Amino acid sequence: MSPAELIAMPPEQPDQPLWLILSGAYVGQELAIELGQLPPSMIPVGHSRLYEMQLDAIGPGQRVYLALPAQYQPPIEDLRRLRDRGVQIVQMPEGLTLGEAVVYAFNYIGVSDHPVRILHGDTFVRDIPEAIDTIAVASSSDDYQWADVEVKDGLVTKLHTASAGANGGDRLVATGYFACSSCSLLLRSIVLSHGDFIAGLQEYNRQRPLQASSVEQWLDFGHIQTFFQSRRSASTARAFNDVRIGQHVVRKSSASNAQKIRAETRWLADAPPALLPFCSRVIDSGEGPDGPFYETEYEYMLTLSELYLFGSIGRTGWTRVVNACADFLQTCASLESGAMDNTTLRLLTNNMFGRLERFARETGFDIEAPTALDGSPLPSLLAIAEQVQARIDLETPRPQRAMHGDFCFSNIFYNARARRVRVIDPRGFAEEGVFSHYGDSRYDMAKLAHSAIGQYDLIIGGRYHCERQSPTGFKLEFENTPGRLWLKDAFGEITVQGQRLACDEIQAIMTGLFLSMLPLHSDRPDRQQAFIANALRLFKERS
Repeated sequence: MSPAELIAMPPEQPDQPLWLILSGAYVGQELAIELGQLPPSMIPVGHSRLYEMQLDAIGPGQRVYLALPAQYQPPIEDLRRLRDRGVQIVQMPEGLTLGEAVVYAFNYIGVSDHPVRILHGDTFVRDIPEAIDTIAVASSSDDYQWADVEVKDGLVTKLHTASAGANGGDRLVATGYFACSSCSLLLRSIVLSHGDFIAGLQEYNRQRPLQASSVEQWLDFGHIQTFFQSRRSASTARAFNDVRIGQHVVRKSSASNAQKIRAETRWLADAPPALLPFCSRVIDSGEGPDGPFYETEYEYMLTLSELYLFGSIGRTGWTRVVNACADFLQTCASLESGAMDNTTLRLLTNNMFGRLERFARETGFDIEAPTALDGSPLPSLLAIAEQVQARIDLETPRPQRAMHGDFCFSNIFYNARARRVRVIDPRGFAEEGVFSHYGDSRYDMAKLAHSAIGQYDLIIGGRYHCERQSPTGFKLEFENTPGRLWLKDAFGEITVQGQRLACDEIQAIMTGLFLSMLPLHSDRPDRQQAFIANALRLFKERS
């Protein structure tokens, strides 16, 4: 189905409750510096976009419209997701006030006197009030230009928008959710108020009193400060670690991965001085009831994974990111331990074969059978692993240089103001049980390549389509954009110690990483299939 067909999807079941998510303009300039030009509902929150959280809160069985700027082209994967959840897009012209946007959207939809529910595109309310003719309100001490609400006996007596800077102390504000029993009365009230949405609500309230419903779980993503605060509140932990996010720190602990936690702690806390500007700062560490732990300062930044999957920054912004990643890798490469070794990559290739065999035992996949990708015949997974190993120099001892060990997009924050990366979750050892800051620079380069070139984050983010055409044959398509295609080449030009990120050896190591991770995702057979297909793609491109 084409993007035009997805956008033009006709509404179904007109008797359902009608929702409008208002996201017909772009985020403000401060947020655009961090994210690029995005409508508010499309901003990243962890491994998804805000609209997905909003739809989860709205719940199934609702008739939902999403207003987006007419000139904005949603990625095809988002169009599919919106279609699958029954959401119809309303394309909005530029330059409308909020009130004018409401009038335009409901006239476009063709609503008469139907009850309607409106949610601002930059707002998330988990406990959405069920009552009609109500406004969701919350207390706030922030000094933004939100609509202040005055209440008596549970009913709204006054709505007004105060200028930013004119407020002091706690205030009761409209959170961005409004439910009205009469759409036609709402539209008439806005028109009578010359397109002013808040004044229109005040006029509506004069004729049909509005309740003020207090909500506890309100997140505002519309301002730079509230965006990062709300993002912190919405953060989730990885499955194999116990991660607790507080107001100021992130606490990471694990009883089952005690060695990993201790190694990460030492790597970050005792990093060479030249690396400290790039490292997340350890606040506390020790042994707790749930195993070893360490606490780092919470980073009010975006990961490269979020920017890559959901951001819209242009070439200038991404060029700065690429340069920042190169700066970190080159700084690491400048720090030598004095030892010569090749343990890191020998362990990688040994793991590759061992994990392939484990994957075969656990799933019954025949790793010795010929494979195919998009109809093209290819060797077996075992034969590909052998050819990958042959492309890697495992004999020449290499100087051991500072190594992060998991330098991929999800472990890299980017500070747009400092134009510097900040890393988390280092490996902390070159071989099992032996702590070290040092290892093989090629491994860090391959980990970065598996995000920037290998499309790892698109698989984790579910932004791909993989079809199993036979027991060992696959078809794979990614949600590619011209920007991502350019970005592959830009990252590929990063050069460390005379070796490019896109060179044959680094690409071989990267392919080996995808083969090695197969049994580690046993809870997601769909991802395992995508990793196989992707390894076939990477091998095919270099054959």
